[in-house]
Amino acid sequence: MNLKTLMACAAVMTCLTGTSLCAQAAEPTSGKTVQAETTNKHFKVGDLAPDLNKQERVGIKDWKQKNLKDPGEDSQWVQISDKYVLVHTDSGKILDIQPVKK
Repeated sequence: MNLKTLMACAAVMTCLTGTSLCAQAAEPTSGKTVQAETTNKHFKVGDLAPDLNKQERVGIKDWKQKNLKDPGEDSQWVQISDKYVLVHTDSGKILDIQPVKK
């Protein structure tokens, strides 16, 4: 292999590597995370929320006034740190995460 061929291969590999990193960074669900202030644990959609968030007493009752979608049956909106989190009340699974609008 001569030097020109080797340089061309290196340039192609650099371009391909950069493209795949950009594609990974652009995933739409990557921004839907929340960090609990009390435990510093990070949660994302699909994770299980702490048991406390499954309890009806911590659910947000005025979700319409906060411009949140209807939580539907067997789920509720709760606030974890600076985010509203939609939690399934039976399983504890996080269904959605929305920022708190000030």
